[in-house]
Amino acid sequence: MGSSEPRIKSGFNYARQFGEIPVLVDLQLRPEQQTWLAKPPKDPEPIETVLYLGCNVLRTSHIVATLTDILERLGTKYQAVGGPAYCCGIVHHRNGDTEVGYSLGDKMVRYFEAFQPERVVMFCPSCISTYEELLEAPGSFEALSALEYLAERIHELEFLPATKTQRVALHYHTGHEFQDKHAAALRTILGALPGVELVDLGADARLGRICAPHNRQAAGPELWDNLMRSSFEAAAAAEVDVYATIYHGCQRQHCLSQPHWPFQIEHYLTVVGRALGIAYEDKYRQWAALGDVDRIMADAEPCMRANGADVAAIRPVLERVFLKK
Repeated sequence: MGSSEPRIKSGFNYARQFGEIPVLVDLQLRPEQQTWLAKPPKDPEPIETVLYLGCNVLRTSHIVATLTDILERLGTKYQAVGGPAYCCGIVHHRNGDTEVGYSLGDKMVRYFEAFQPERVVMFCPSCISTYEELLEAPGSFEALSALEYLAERIHELEFLPATKTQRVALHYHTGHEFQDKHAAALRTILGALPGVELVDLGADARLGRICAPHNRQAAGPELWDNLMRSSFEAAAAAEVDVYATIYHGCQRQHCLSQPHWPFQIEHYLTVVGRALGIAYEDKYRQWAALGDVDRIMADAEPCMRANGADVAAIRPVLERVFLKK
């Protein structure tokens, strides 16, 4: 009996791309910290809010842990879901496997609807654009970004008193309606934190809709790198303490530049978390700076042991992710 599932036609190695994610998660978080559903349940209990993490944010697991802690503080009744089993299909669209991409996107919506949620809070900007622009059958729920959700509720949080002023530069994107909407939400969120002084460096549409290798190639690597260098130089000239990135892809891309600048390059949720007394280390940034697989594995050993991680499978992943030139 033949399958009606569309087939992959490109030569892109999806298994390697998505297979890296659970490996990196198990190096950063203990089992009890992995609170999201990685596989769609057949008959889930109804829940008011589904938090859709997407896939790649799990590479920077400290962001996920911070976000879920914040939602707990807000008293949100939610179920987090994410990982390759919930793929929105954007990677397949980018590689020409559009039929597979559409099929995955439709499944994603059905997985959400199984929870009968009032809303789905989406974290990943690529997943959001896939849902809003590519899928022809929108879900029966309200969909909004995590940025918008937090901006709506930021004043419900009880922050620690500020002990000093913190100058925070905003890194965001422009050139599209939903990027501008996200940037406005970012200003609202960080502007609500005690002691934070915002430094708006502006944004250049030529950077693309997110910071990612494919957008760097589209703009031209030299132009893209020069735009980012100018942004970092402006932040240094403004004597900021933190350069706050809006998207998880931006953080992965730019944390590699940390050693060259006098400020901290942090995802905006790290800044919010600190104001609440929530602190998770950015292991991705630390390990990128180490650039040594043995030292990374030594640092990750407690989580590796707790997760029963396959050591033989870890080394090639770390070499690809952290030793790439």
